[in-house]
Amino acid sequence: MNIYIASPLGNENVDIKEKRGNLSKAIEFLRSKGYDVYVPIEHPLEHAWDWPNDEWGLQVFRNDINAITECDFMVVLNYGRLETSGGTIFEQGFAYGIGKKVLLVEMTDNVQSLMVANGRYATVKGLEGLKKYDFDSDNPPRSRVDTEQK
Repeated sequence: MNIYIASPLGNENVDIKEKRGNLSKAIEFLRSKGYDVYVPIEHPLEHAWDWPNDEWGLQVFRNDINAITECDFMVVLNYGRLETSGGTIFEQGFAYGIGKKVLLVEMTDNVQSLMVANGRYATVKGLEGLKKYDFDSDNPPRSRVDTEQK
């Protein structure tokens, strides 16, 4: 199974070390289970510093869209409505829109965007929930975690 992980890497509201640490743990766990895991940050573009910013951005966008299109499942590490990046939310929405299974991993108890909370196949709470999730099940838990939505 090919899994794409979408995750914000940090902003002023959540420590970058915490987010990168959680992302590393999720990658390590999924790979230990034998899944093929695609993480955008692991695929830098060659000679990117030589490109104008708009060209670099377009190439990153295309690479990510191609990887999402090819994945079987998307895992989204979500930190809430105000703490999750626009890029992460876009990746989730695109994946959901083209019919990919999206597992929303709520990393905090922060208020979730109603669009994000409902644009998923299943929801789990934190890395422990990710570890317990059965990707091969035909009957996933479809109920949202008890987190406020706005």
